[in-house]
Amino acid sequence: MAPVYADHPFKTLNTPIFLAKSENEKAESDVLDEIASEMVNVHNMFIRGLNSIYLQAPHIKPADEKLFARYILGWYHGLHSHHAGEEKSFFPAVERMTGVQGIMDTNKDQHEAFHDGFEALQVYCKAVLAGTEKYDGAKLVGLVDGFAPVLVQHLNDEIPTILSLRKYGDKMDGLMKVLEDEAQEAMKEIGLGGMVCLFANVDLKFENGMWANWPPAPAPVLFLVKSILWWFYPERKFGAVDRAGNMQPLYAVPQTE
Repeated sequence: MAPVYADHPFKTLNTPIFLAKSENEKAESDVLDEIASEMVNVHNMFIRGLNSIYLQAPHIKPADEKLFARYILGWYHGLHSHHAGEEKSFFPAVERMTGVQGIMDTNKDQHEAFHDGFEALQVYCKAVLAGTEKYDGAKLVGLVDGFAPVLVQHLNDEIPTILSLRKYGDKMDGLMKVLEDEAQEAMKEIGLGGMVCLFANVDLKFENGMWANWPPAPAPVLFLVKSILWWFYPERKFGAVDRAGNMQPLYAVPQTE
């Protein structure tokens, strides 16, 4: 059977910086291009993880059921921390800098729209880990179907929303620092296992290798995750990429006779 990759059914996004340079190699980017491109990379990490869950859920063997549930929870905690950080710091910062109250309300409404289905996934995976629910791949796929379309639409919509802030000019100059601080807080919250699960969905060859040094984490953190923790969290085998950041065939796929 041909290899299956986590490149579908939900499509990743392109960064504004890549799209601009595809049209003109000398194109210059501003702070909002940089922020939006950073956000695309974050969102793509979650989309690859979502694809890896959706595609592998029906084919998990009994010996891997709890490990897969742990992988899903790592992905969940990463996305939950990202969105909680946006509501705590990023969205209020945009309101403060633009002077427009409620400017990010559409984004907050989208968070609310997929919240219940997203939380149901967490509850189910925790129950599988605790042994109070049996693993059911079809049920997992159904849970993802319940929130993924709204989530992915939100991940797409947020990028043009950020780019639209360009009309506020230099009022937005401090927004990148807010985003960086939010990312640091999120890394602290998700824990070591969560970090491994997220790094297992970062494609370093994306957009012709333009983001080969992403994420912009301190070198000691990158070394810790890729060279040490990687070997202590076997759930990373379900991820979209290998330790070198190359897209890899998914671990749990339909078996041929």
